Amino acid sequence: MGDWRSGSAAALHADGHWFESDIAHYKYLKNGIMEKLYKLLSDTQASLFVLFQKTWVYHWHIVGPDFKQIHDLFGEQYLAIQEEVDRIAEHMRFLEIKPVSSLSRVVEVSGIGEAKSNISEMEMIRDLMEGHQQIITMLSDAAVEADEQKSRGTVNLLDDLNEAHGKFLWMLRSFTEK
Repeated sequence: MGDWRSGSAAALHADGHWFESDIAHYKYLKNGIMEKLYKLLSDTQASLFVLFQKTWVYHWHIVGPDFKQIHDLFGEQYLAIQEEVDRIAEHMRFLEIKPVSSLSRVVEVSGIGEAKSNISEMEMIRDLMEGHQQIITMLSDAAVEADEQKSRGTVNLLDDLNEAHGKFLWMLRSFTEK
């Protein structure tokens, strides 16, 4: 099957031999045409999970004069992102893609780094802004590929998530423009 660095969705996200077998079967059915989309969706799902966890951790650790407002905002955002992780994972299952399931693999393939420790509220906000911008880029890239593959349901889902992350980014940015 090849090394995970080769870009193979099966090798990249395999948690065991059964997974490689399932992907090989699916590739046979789809002739490998949608493999790039599968990788983009898998990477985006993993990145959303890391952003969810990071937002949740920052929600616990926020301090400062705007504590209540930022704590509540982070709380609203991590709950929304948790639902997004589920939506994209369920859509992946609809497409017969197995979502990344182990935490070590999620962190490994994520385009977003884990939460930082001992940082200020402004550093948390900027870190989350970077994460949302990265998610927006990933969602846009996946939507372009989904459109090329004529996967309208996927495009609609990705566009919906993209709009939500644009709003999250705007709300976080409002704290940096005092």
